[in-house]
Amino acid sequence: FLLVCSVVSSFVVTPSFGGSSTTTSSSSSSTPFFSRRRWGMNYFRAASSSSSIIDDSTSVVSTTTTTKEPPSWDELLSSLLLLQEQHKEEEVEEEPLVTLYRDTNGWCPFCERVWLALRVKGIPYRERLINLQDKPEWFTELVPTALVPALLIHNSNTNSTNNERRILWESQDILKALDEEFPDTPQLLLNDNDNNAHYYDAAMKLNDELQSAGFKYIYGNKNQTTTTERQQNRHDFLTKLDQLNAALEQNPPGSFRLGTNTVTAMDCVMIPTLERWRYQLPLTEGLDILENRPFLRKWLDVMDSYPPYADRVRGDAYSWTAATSTFLRLFASNDDQPETTTTLQEKIERADAATNKLTESFGDAVVAAVAVDPVFAREAATKLITNHDAVVADCTTTSRRAEGEEPNVVKSQTQLPRASDTEAADFVLRHVASLLLLHNDDDDDTKSIILAAAQSGPLPITKQHAAAASEAARTVAARLCVPRDMSAPAAAIFRTVLTIVANRYSDTSKQQQ
Repeated sequence: FLLVCSVVSSFVVTPSFGGSSTTTSSSSSSTPFFSRRRWGMNYFRAASSSSSIIDDSTSVVSTTTTTKEPPSWDELLSSLLLLQEQHKEEEVEEEPLVTLYRDTNGWCPFCERVWLALRVKGIPYRERLINLQDKPEWFTELVPTALVPALLIHNSNTNSTNNERRILWESQDILKALDEEFPDTPQLLLNDNDNNAHYYDAAMKLNDELQSAGFKYIYGNKNQTTTTERQQNRHDFLTKLDQLNAALEQNPPGSFRLGTNTVTAMDCVMIPTLERWRYQLPLTEGLDILENRPFLRKWLDVMDSYPPYADRVRGDAYSWTAATSTFLRLFASNDDQPETTTTLQEKIERADAATNKLTESFGDAVVAAVAVDPVFAREAATKLITNHDAVVADCTTTSRRAEGEEPNVVKSQTQLPRASDTEAADFVLRHVASLLLLHNDDDDDTKSIILAAAQSGPLPITKQHAAAASEAARTVAARLCVPRDMSAPAAAIFRTVLTIVANRYSDTSKQQQ
């Protein structure tokens, strides 16, 4: 994993949970469906020395430990494929109508605009992830600017009269084309005939001014600006934030940017940058954009509860905080100005402290995780099972790699301790995957089963010291990056289960000493 923040759209790319660079997604309203058949109960029953590990009627889980190993990756994959096959009629896989080319890390704000728009419109799309530091030749030949986002509209698949296969770039042009090519989907760009057209123009003007003031304040301050200039830049930025808050105050409660109950392009354009500022500026500039701006906070709350955004596109507080720490280190390593370097070091320490605090809170997320739909637990399991080799390699150091294996080069978060034992990492992740796949016909009961099994179900005892398993689980939790590796809801329950299991192995380790 690599957690890294972008300056506009410049990224560092590393392996991720995603595996293949090509994925397909259906409409925004459809979520990945996994079988609701009971799975994994036999493992938990057989693993226990108790006669009743998980009772079908009460879902009570005992606190036993066992020497039985968790299922192998092949067994986990076979079970997952079987569940999907049994319910394939319930899954709707629509033919992709477009291909979205976006950055591998999922951090580009302009890519996020288009990504969100596709989900809002419910347009089936295929994704091709582009390594921006090593762009494939075919991409540079396909897209004249060689930049992301880019969108390929497939021929004969749209409702428009244009039957040509087209490649588009620049996020604003893509948003416009999506409205034109798919007129039966929600229209995001308002035209002169819309009642809210004048609000749209005014809102876009204010957003442009806010973006300009924000980038001038954040990045202009890194140049040789005077104290007076820096103070003026900050004042101008805060003024535009206040104007946005005042504009949002005029809207009905629970509405989107233009006061409507539906998303428009304004929301798609605004949210990527405001999401970043929300988490990063308190760390880098000591500035909370939500302080004394209750209506901006309410708008963000509305977006955070909007499924096309919340269920896949948005990042989370931990990922943005850890990304900030990583990116600041990139600045520091290339900065030879003593005063600036000192300031950067203070910011790095602040970001690291915030990252560590959030990491320590993973185990406190149990109550929140109960509210997560079990479909997201299965999303996390699928990502882990289908990319387990990369995950194990990423979370371990070179010190105990098997002879002949390629060395595991740590490219980011070098300050984060890695797991010390590959075999223990593989062992504990198989156990975690089996937990995430537990489910019942009753979704509410499924949530209880997963967490109960993680907290007090049978705990496999590895041949290695239990501390190594605990270390591996914590490393994966800290390396998990949203939205690159999976959705925020999936990451929430994944980190929770990892932390619960890590704590249990840690307790076992202490008992062994």
